[in-house]
Amino acid sequence: MAHIEIQDARDWAEQTKMALDSLETNLLAQVEAMVLGRISKAYDISMWATAATTPTLVKKIIAMFYVADLYDRQYSEDAETGSPWSSYRRGSAEALIEGIVDSTIDLIDLDPGQTAPSGSPSFYPTDASSAQQPTADDPSLGGPVFSMGTLW
Repeated sequence: MAHIEIQDARDWAEQTKMALDSLETNLLAQVEAMVLGRISKAYDISMWATAATTPTLVKKIIAMFYVADLYDRQYSEDAETGSPWSSYRRGSAEALIEGIVDSTIDLIDLDPGQTAPSGSPSFYPTDASSAQQPTADDPSLGGPVFSMGTLW
């Protein structure tokens, strides 16, 4: 299932040079794999299965890369080094991905159940678990047994 809709791509396409009627699924799959693969370093993307569940900024990034690739392919004969417009679009999309991965840009429209960044460390035992009494299932509960000042 696609992570963007045709209108997402049309928003980035120059309508006088490239009228988009449908999405090319093979190219879109490649772009989505590249973008989601890089963002997966910072977020659990498993819940982003459709355009409806994918965060808005991620959809914009996918659409920017998709249209830049289409534009380069369509006008590849006109320039030896590629299109300045598509290079600018790719640069903008790259900067957004770097910001997401570096945690300097937040994905603000995530549902609470869609997870926070997956790279967040979790520690056990915690202060809450240390306040509990040890059980047969988890004998590590409870206060500390020794400290740094303990002499042996």
